[in-house]
Parts: sequence; structure tokens; C-alpha cells
Amino acid sequence: MRTKEKAQNRWLSFSAPMLFIYAMVITLAITLHVTGVYAQGGIILNPLQIAALTIFAFICGLDYIWVTPFGIWRPTIAGTVTGIIVGQPLLGLITGSLIEFTFLGLFTIGGGTVPEAASGTIVAVTLGAIIGVAATPEEAAVLVPIAWPVAALTMNIEILVRAGDAIFTHWADSEIAKGNYERVGLINILGAIPWALSRAIPVGIFAALGASPTVAEAIRKAIEDPSVQPIWNAMAVAGWWMPALGVALLLRIFYRPEYLPYFIWGFVLVAYFNLSLLAVAILSTVLVGAIYIARWVVQFGEFKLPTGGEEAVGERILTKGDLIKAFWLSWFIQSSWNYERMMGTGYAHGMYHIEKKLRKTPEELKEWMTMHTEFYNTEPHLHNIILGMTIAMEERGSDIETIRAIKTALMGPFAGLGDSIMWFTLLPIAFAIGASIGAQGNFLGPLLALIIWVPASWLIKYYSLIYGYKYGDRLAEVLSGEYLKFFRDAIAAFAVAMMGGIGASYVVPPVFVQLQLWVTPTQSLQGIFNMILPRLLALLIVLYAYWLVSKRGLSLSLTVIVLFLTGIGFTLLHFIGAPGAYYEVYDTVNGVSLYRWIPPTIGEIIGGLISLIVAFILIVIGGKKKE
Repeated sequence: MRTKEKAQNRWLSFSAPMLFIYAMVITLAITLHVTGVYAQGGIILNPLQIAALTIFAFICGLDYIWVTPFGIWRPTIAGTVTGIIVGQPLLGLITGSLIEFTFLGLFTIGGGTVPEAASGTIVAVTLGAIIGVAATPEEAAVLVPIAWPVAALTMNIEILVRAGDAIFTHWADSEIAKGNYERVGLINILGAIPWALSRAIPVGIFAALGASPTVAEAIRKAIEDPSVQPIWNAMAVAGWWMPALGVALLLRIFYRPEYLPYFIWGFVLVAYFNLSLLAVAILSTVLVGAIYIARWVVQFGEFKLPTGGEEAVGERILTKGDLIKAFWLSWFIQSSWNYERMMGTGYAHGMYHIEKKLRKTPEELKEWMTMHTEFYNTEPHLHNIILGMTIAMEERGSDIETIRAIKTALMGPFAGLGDSIMWFTLLPIAFAIGASIGAQGNFLGPLLALIIWVPASWLIKYYSLIYGYKYGDRLAEVLSGEYLKFFRDAIAAFAVAMMGGIGASYVVPPVFVQLQLWVTPTQSLQGIFNMILPRLLALLIVLYAYWLVSKRGLSLSLTVIVLFLTGIGFTLLHFIGAPGAYYEVYDTVNGVSLYRWIPPTIGEIIGGLISLIVAFILIVIGGKKKE
């Protein structure tokens, strides 16, 4: 976890990769206004659509900061809703699903920030509708890289919000000092507005620009310019490289050498048996479950899930209604999150109705409410275990120092466990399964993602509170040591298996991207790769992305740029491309077609080499030095 000092200073820094991304966006904007051949198709946004996109981005910001109760900010959902708003639901579904794979391993932990997926998705889908991109995976892939600069811009706006939201914490402090405790909740909820605006403002500005016929026409003209077409086509291929980033980021979190068989298992199920991600998830659950149940029996004896022992005893003052209210308020634990005290104000918000019942004097109530506003940060679903424990212990008469110590001691361990379960396993796998279906143009994809995520996350959050309250500090003893390590190992094994399946499914799938070189007139390099290992190209790109983020130590921004430039470079050089894009039949002998490679033009060679050279330079200078 980040220290408060590091978190407070984070918003002051703008890295060179960020400036590079902004320069790319500005250059693209200027190019769109000065180039052009007349283009057909596309839409021009009307005022109602602009308002709807802006409001939807605002709602996505609330869904994000209020602990993702509905998951609508995820690209699969955000893309679909955006497509409906702009009148291109299928394009939104497919584009959002493809973008989903690139954001799988990205989520904020501690005080960190990552590119914001919803705003990038909304803008990418809207741009696709404006320029008339066809609603097919091979065409929509070109929009995937476009999401990243917008997501990075929103991330930096969010950094300012994380710093500025401390205003709400100090406001709550002043109201507590005056005895106006009932205002703390409203102040905490108002703290979510800047978070929502950080999404709504960039989306609203882009939507307003897209509503201008002049700007919309300039964009369309630029895309149809013959000199731009090779780059545009290369972007479509590079878009299929980007899911390797999501896989690599999750592997960086979970992978250890002993998990290699699970990665191979997931990869083979797709590469050799062509199974869907849903099938991979089911079979991987069976495999990992069987292996870890057997390990449990060896390590702990009889397979029996640990409990909290005897239920905590003592006088019960609180009712079930108090606990239900605490559950609902727990969704706002992050509402005014800031670098200074993170979830402190949210914790005080959730505890006011409890403290009002337990405290005998105004002075005592003020002391406890002040304590709850202190620095606190953990995973917001498993936070409810700590919340339930502290409620039970306070009800039984624990003093303020004991409660402070419990909160401080447990927020770190539960942050690690909760992040592993919720944000790096359940959420990415649920939405990856949905995206795998949505990318095929099936609207059941986003629905399935929500069916998995929403009930599971709500149940985990609810029962975390109930069992935390029921067993009190005894539960902390169970959820520690060997039991905790065992569960985290099992979760990691399952996640790595799914990463193998995702890598094989959506990193340069051969139906959309293939090697273009031919070793002989009848034998392609892609065919040789398929004989060695189906989807070998996808595996190599995943390993390349993993090497960039894990071994080479590139930042997220640099990794995005390097992957994108590498894909662009190899495509411009005609090494990879859509099936049949850069090779042709030149003769037929005895009924056998003979193929030859189509070499790139001088301009494509120069562009491709420049892309690869810049990527190489970024890898050399951007890698972290080993200490």
C-alpha cells in the first residue's frame, strides 16, 4: 500500500510517456482538420445524444467510486450502452468487448491510478459511429488503440480529484467538531461528484466536438485519405495486440513458476479444442477445485471450510435493521476517497447510526466519530468484514484504542486478499467471459457478465458484514496464516488458467490476424506456426507483453505505446495482417495454388522501421534499473 506522503505527492508528477500520449492526440487532432478526401457514412451527434453520453459518463463515474455495484463502467457494458445512445448498438457491443480485454488487469489499488476504461470506451465507440466503422470485429479492432489516450487523459484528471477531494474530508471534520454528525453522510456522498465529473467532462467535450458537421466531416475525410489508409489498417491489426496487455498485467500479479501448468491448460483448451472462455472457466474450476481439495486434505486433514468458531457473546444492542443499513451505507465507503485519509470519511459515514445508539454522551460520540475519520484504506468489499468486527466489538464494550488497532492491523491483509479475489479474479474473468461472447455480436455477453459479477459481488459484500459481526475478532484469526495463503494460491491458479484461455482466444486470433510471409509458394509461415502450436503467434505476443511489464519493468503507459508501435511496425512491413492482406495467388500448378508475398511500399517500409526503432528505444530507455 502507498504511504500517505507518496500518495499526496503523486498528483504533482506528469511522466514523459503521458506527455508523449498527449502529443499523439494533439497531432491526430490537427491532422484530422487538414487532410481529406470525401467520405461516406457515419453520423453526426444531436444535442440529445451529447447530453445522454455526458450523463452516462457521469453515471459510470458514480458506479466506479461507489464500489461497482452494477459494473456499468466496464468496457463491455459502457460500449454497449454508448452504441445504443449513438444508434449503433452492435458496433458498441463489439468495440466495448474488444476494449475489455485490454483493461483486464487494470484496477486501482492503494493510492495508485490507472487509465480509466469507461471514458476511453465511450469516446472510441462514438468516434467509430461518427466515421462509419463497420460493426464487425475486424473493423472495430481499429478503435481499440483509440480508447487508451482518452483513458490516460481521464486518469490524470482523476489524480487531481483524488487530491482535491480532501476538501470534503475537512468539511466533515468541521461538522463533527460542531456536533452536526448527520451532515457527514451528505458530505461523503457529495465527494463522489468530482469523480463522476472527471469522466463526464472529457466525454462531453468530445461529444460536443463530434456534433459539429465540420469536425465530423474532417474526421471522415482523414480516415479515407489514401495516405492514411495503410496506417489505419495497421491500427486495426495493432488493436488485436492490445489484449496481451491485460493478460500480461494479470500474470504479473498472479504468476509463479508452479502455475505454468495451469496457464498451459487454459491455452491448450482454446488452441487445440477451440473452447469458449465460459467452457474454460468451468473446466478450470473443476481442475483447480479437485487439485486444491486434495491438497487441503493432505495439509489440513478432512476437507471442511473453516468457521469463526463460537459466535461472539455479549449484550446485543443493535438490531438486524442496523446491520442492513450498515450494508447499504458500505457502498459509499469510497465516495469521498482522497490522498489524505482515503476512506476515512466514508467509514465515519457508515458508523454514525451505530455510534448514535452506542454512545452515552455527546463528548463520547464526538470522540468516536472523529476516530472513524482517521486514515483508513482497504478493499471495499472485504472492508465489510472489518466493519462487522468493529461493530460487534464496540457493541460488546471494546475501547477506542482497541478498535483503532483492529482497523489499522486488518486493513492491509484484507486489502491484499480482497484485491486478489474481487478486482483481479472475479471482475476480470466475469467480464472477459461476457466480452468473449459480446465480441461475436451476441448481446447475451454483457448480460452474462452482469449475471456473474452483480450477485457474486453483492453476496460477498453482504456476508462479509454478517460474518464479521457474528464472529467478531475470532474471524480474523481464521482468515490468516495457512488458510489465507491456501485460498489465495487456489485463486491465483484459477486466474492463471483463465489468462491462458484469454491469451489464446483474443490476442491476434488467426481468423483476423495472420503471419503474411510464405516460406515456399505452397507453405506459409503461419502454417508452420500452426503445426508447431496453434495460436503460437498469440503466445509469443503475450510473452512479449509480460516481458515488457514484468521483466523489463516498463511503465503501463510505455508498455501501451511499445505494444502499439510494434504491432504497427510489423503490419506496415507486411509481416502480419488480415488473412490475405499481403499475399496473393500468382499461379496454379496441377490444381495447387502458388502464393507469393506482397512487399511493402517505400513509405510503408519507412513508417514500419520508424515504429520499430522508436519501440526499441523506448524499451531500452524505459526499463527500470535493477537495484
